[in-house]
Amino acid sequence: MRKEWLKTLFLFINRCIFFIFNMFPLKKKIVFLCDFGDNARFVVDELVKRNFKNIVVLRTSKCKESFIRSDVESVLSFRISSVLDYLRGLYHLATAKTILIDNYFALLSAMSFRPDVECIQLWHAAGAVKKFGMQDPSVLFRSPRAIKRFKRVYSQMNKVVVGSDEMVPIFKAAFDMQDQQILRTGIPRTDFFYDEDAVEAARREMLTKYPMLNGKKVILYAPTFRDQQLDAQSIPLNFEDIIEQLGENYIMMIKLHPAVAHNLGNFSHPLIVSVENDVPINKLLCVTDYVISDYSSIPFEFSLLGKPQIFYPYDIEKYEMERGFWTDYSKLVPGPVVSTDDELVFVLKKDEFDMEQVKTFSDTWNMFSDGHASSKLVDYLLKNLR
Repeated sequence: MRKEWLKTLFLFINRCIFFIFNMFPLKKKIVFLCDFGDNARFVVDELVKRNFKNIVVLRTSKCKESFIRSDVESVLSFRISSVLDYLRGLYHLATAKTILIDNYFALLSAMSFRPDVECIQLWHAAGAVKKFGMQDPSVLFRSPRAIKRFKRVYSQMNKVVVGSDEMVPIFKAAFDMQDQQILRTGIPRTDFFYDEDAVEAARREMLTKYPMLNGKKVILYAPTFRDQQLDAQSIPLNFEDIIEQLGENYIMMIKLHPAVAHNLGNFSHPLIVSVENDVPINKLLCVTDYVISDYSSIPFEFSLLGKPQIFYPYDIEKYEMERGFWTDYSKLVPGPVVSTDDELVFVLKKDEFDMEQVKTFSDTWNMFSDGHASSKLVDYLLKNLR
């Protein structure tokens, strides 16, 4: 209860400050509010390519993207500890005609955007396995004040960017949106996978950073976060036993979700690599032969590379009860589902995957992510600013 009241007080103070800044005239600028930043970076790059420089990027403490480039008007540290930058960030949010966000921000509930301001949700996932937004089962246990705040935040979003028609009913249910609020332009960061030079450069960069990957069959284990394990994640897999069974031709990289504060630390085994949190996942995918995941959105993008995927939802019954799935899990995922370490080893050793299933999955979920997603979105943004 005390936490809820502190949050209410914080939002009230922000509302007062925003009200003052809201008296200043609107400007034809685009402001990005980023927890993740990867989608935003591709959009920023495309805007700069077209000589649009009236861009402001607000980076929260979670954001791994630096956005360091001389042709962006301003990159600010949007955290309370950086008081002046935070206040400047509120000013930019109050005076921008276009705002793009990539996560849920409670702060939006304290803002009253003017009628000709458009707030666009870029989101941070190309697809969805687990429920979120107003469909998250945990919402049922929140206070009426909190639920009111959630709805206020979602009502501030004028549009949402999608990579496929599959995501349309999901966003409509999660954010209480209508058909006319959907931007079918594709997920900006997926443009990377269509750029052969960029993919090859990323591959070389990762092999230089992790030379032990050379000549190995690379397995990337990339689970999603658990709500109660955001500081450090507890995973019941015996990685050393798995890699011992697979043999010296394999190597395993372990990359936790960016929401998890700490990685798993160093392993003593030479064929296991714990990847730092700030290493971009898309670069890792360029050197990956197999992805092992559970409820993460990584498989939606990895499917663009047409490589095998395995799903290891070790806590599926508990997770489904706590978070819920949008559809039947086993029918959604484009690869074998395993429930033990031995099953995982068996599937990898057998090395027989239905690649047509992966292609169908990619064609369905990446329908609008055709290598030109950033360009299509920027077309929309610049047209809207005229």
